[in-house]
Amino acid sequence: MKHACRQATKLASDALDRRLTAWELLSLRFHLLLCSNCRQCDKSMKIIHETAELIRHSQYGDLKLSDEQRRHLLEVLDKEAHC
Repeated sequence: MKHACRQATKLASDALDRRLTAWELLSLRFHLLLCSNCRQCDKSMKIIHETAELIRHSQYGDLKLSDEQRRHLLEVLDKEAHC
């Protein structure tokens, strides 16, 4: 993996947990415009993060998921985890 891609992947991951600085956000967006692999990785990380949040909240009663819904979410995670 190229240095620029490693840095973009790290920034995309960081963006899930904190607000990026203006420079970090600009750098990430510019790289994503140029790199389809990192765009896909960014999309996958967001889907995985959102799904994990849904599952986490469902364990505490905030969201009720059926076994079928959980199975579907796990299938989506499996398909998207290709960074």
